[in-house]
Amino acid sequence: MPTSIPLGAPIWADGNAPDLASELAFYTRLFGWTTFDSGEEFGHYTEFCLGTSAASARAVAGMAPNQSDQPDKPASWGVSFHVQDCVAAASQAEKLGAATITHPMRIGDDLVYANMRDPDGGVFGLFEPLNDAMGFMAYGEPGAAAWFEYVFDGVPAEAMQFYSELLDWSMFVPSWVDPDDPAPYTDLRVRESGMGFGACRAAAGPETELPPQWLVCFAVESVDRVSARALELGASVVMPPGDEAEMRSATLASPTGALFGVVAEAS
Repeated sequence: MPTSIPLGAPIWADGNAPDLASELAFYTRLFGWTTFDSGEEFGHYTEFCLGTSAASARAVAGMAPNQSDQPDKPASWGVSFHVQDCVAAASQAEKLGAATITHPMRIGDDLVYANMRDPDGGVFGLFEPLNDAMGFMAYGEPGAAAWFEYVFDGVPAEAMQFYSELLDWSMFVPSWVDPDDPAPYTDLRVRESGMGFGACRAAAGPETELPPQWLVCFAVESVDRVSARALELGASVVMPPGDEAEMRSATLASPTGALFGVVAEAS
């Protein structure tokens, strides 16, 4: 339940799409997700779920069609972090150097949300749930979000200082990292609970040409099989399957260009 998601931790992941129907078809075929359309009142925002009926469905992510004033906005994924007071958190983020994209808004009786841009340019959300039905209903299992990486062409710890102050994170460099690395991989945890949820790493290869961004990673049983299936469905591989520490991962781009990751335990 959302109340078990610590403050400061990822609580939701969603994306936008210039062609919602084709994007939904891609992800449902890739992950076996079921979709639930919220209707015209909420702009046909669609939830991806594990489970085949409304009674058994567990929400794992969402997707919205591009707004009419931005029909050609590139497809993308994003992450939102759990905050106790969205208005106060957005104000603090601005004081720390962030820019507001969308000011805090109440969405029905469900949540208060703000869309922000961090000092390095990465986009993220602040999410204040108003009831127990908000946020991830499945997490860390195949088909659900499991890991969040900030990909940055620079020193990871420097980029994460902003989030550490805003969301009370702790950062540490894992023991397997080369001590001479000038931009070492940095693990991220919620300080109070100790929950590890992601990392910041220096961009590599094609990623160096991309702006700083959060990469939403979904758990799968086989990174290699899912990557191959994604190619069959029209996606592309940005970073091929590879092992790092105890994790095997790949970075993929949907047919419309939205970046996302797939992860599994390294064999």
